[in-house]
Amino acid sequence: MGQPDRGQPDHGQQDHGQQGRGQDSQGQFAQGPFAPGPGASGAGGGPGPAGAQMAPPAPRRSRPGIWIALGCAVLLILLLLIAVTVGVVHLLTRDGGEDGATAPETVQVSQEYFSLRYPAEWFEGEISEDSASSGMVLDLRDEQVEGEEVATNSLVVYVFDATLHAKSECERQAIWIGYLWDEVGDPTTIDPITLDGKELPSHRALGTHDDREAVSEMYCADVGDQVLQILVETHGAAEVSPEIRAILDSWRWSDAA
Repeated sequence: MGQPDRGQPDHGQQDHGQQGRGQDSQGQFAQGPFAPGPGASGAGGGPGPAGAQMAPPAPRRSRPGIWIALGCAVLLILLLLIAVTVGVVHLLTRDGGEDGATAPETVQVSQEYFSLRYPAEWFEGEISEDSASSGMVLDLRDEQVEGEEVATNSLVVYVFDATLHAKSECERQAIWIGYLWDEVGDPTTIDPITLDGKELPSHRALGTHDDREAVSEMYCADVGDQVLQILVETHGAAEVSPEIRAILDSWRWSDAA
């Protein structure tokens, strides 16, 4: 009867089934999340040995970090420059502040035996005939006054003939210091004052006037055959004012002295 030969295996069908299962298995691996991408068989996407791994990408330096570092460096340099500039300015103003400051405006006076400078806001009074006859050659005051009124600060210079030398003449005339004040103490001899390198005998008296303290000093010098006498006064203090001291510091003797 025409029955098939059961003793012989169907190799063709069995081979086809195994081949299909193999293809299915390969397809499952290809569809997984870790499936190799194109060109995974070799470095750089080109052909390579089977199973070769891709080279890791080179680390890239953060550009924002570089700019921040550069900005900090520039800021530090600017701060250093500012600090150095401030230090230099401080040294210049500390060491040369007085020289660099604008000097107050002054007026120069020149006489036969001397010259000096006084503040521009002071007043040079007119010398009356009576004052001129007593030898007054200069009358400086820091404010306008009339009659027997007294200014807060004043400096008066006399030049007159004398039979005595300056030291003895000053001792004799010191009793007239502060004669217009309400109260005045006895004059005292003080250390000589030095004007332009020359020492002058000096006397001082203290008192009160218009309910204010007052101080007056007298200095004398021999000039030729005459005596030069300086009388300074300050009211409202027990010491001669810095303004008067500055005028005396500007004193210069002429060749005739």
